[in-house]
Amino acid sequence: MANRKEFTTKTRKAALKRSNMRCEAVGEWYGLGPGQRCHAGLAHGIEYDHIILDANSHDNSLENCAAVCIRCHRFKTANHDTPTAAKTVAQSLMGMKTKIKVKIASPPKSEKPAPKQHASPRRSLYAVRTSL
Repeated sequence: MANRKEFTTKTRKAALKRSNMRCEAVGEWYGLGPGQRCHAGLAHGIEYDHIILDANSHDNSLENCAAVCIRCHRFKTANHDTPTAAKTVAQSLMGMKTKIKVKIASPPKSEKPAPKQHASPRRSLYAVRTSL
């Protein structure tokens, strides 16, 4: 799996400037109503979120970067990003055509076992008894 790439300093600064120090989280992915924006102040903490999951998009552009508050980022990560990433990994593993050749050593071939030796000689079933 490829390593996650973070946003460049230039991209983070541009996203922060665009946000006017207000959370840019919008919509249900962040636990808000449809089309609703958070607008929380970012003075107490800011995180930069890949709007479209990095594992799926590999897009570290400003258009895919949102300056969001910690609460919104945690909500999206737990409820959207982590399940989506897990599903992506599972689908890629299921789609892989993996052939594993396993060579199993067979036990050494032995010679035929010797016939069993009986403790006493066998009597014939049809032997005639001479004495009574």
